[in-house]
Amino acid sequence: MNETNGSADEEEVLSKPTLSVVAPEESASVVIAPVLERPERPQCELTAPVFFVGFMVAGKTSTSRKLARTCGVASVDLDAYVERREGKTINQIFSEVGEEGFRAMETEVLRDFSQRDPLLVSCGGGVVLKSENREILKRSGFVVYLKVTAEQAYARVKDVSSRPLFRDLETARKTIDGRLPLYEEVADASVDTVDKTVAQVAREVRRILEKEGILCQQRR
Repeated sequence: MNETNGSADEEEVLSKPTLSVVAPEESASVVIAPVLERPERPQCELTAPVFFVGFMVAGKTSTSRKLARTCGVASVDLDAYVERREGKTINQIFSEVGEEGFRAMETEVLRDFSQRDPLLVSCGGGVVLKSENREILKRSGFVVYLKVTAEQAYARVKDVSSRPLFRDLETARKTIDGRLPLYEEVADASVDTVDKTVAQVAREVRRILEKEGILCQQRR
């Protein structure tokens, strides 16, 4: 991924491991980032929830965090939220209840946040596998699909042991190919993340959300 000439924040790359901020009313026990940063700049508001979908390490969490910081809105990472709620890592959940059990938890929290005040929601890579989840996404808000190639995803993953469904490059190719129609089914907008910084992707997403009337200047 190429870097741009700017501040360190502007040059944050999509391969940097992060967990998203959570909604303002939530505590943040296992979430690395602050609950929500409110910068000294014009505040914005969302007219509908924004769901980020895409393959793992596409930059969903990093992009939603960047937008949350620059626009003064709330964001949540669903995987991190499930980990905090259960007090276990995703790997532990998979080991104890299997993928089906994890997907049930994922659907529960997705439905929960789809019914709250609008915020930025970073979804797990496999959220689109269940038809119930796809229906929630399509009817509840605006869906942004962040695109990444298998090669780029494989290059970004630093520790495959933390990714229960990621084993090697060939697996990544097959998984992305299988999920592509599902991502496209739910997407209201698509953004290519290859060779872009977090700041570049976030700016592109912001322009889309503003154009669609999803992200607006907060009324005083």
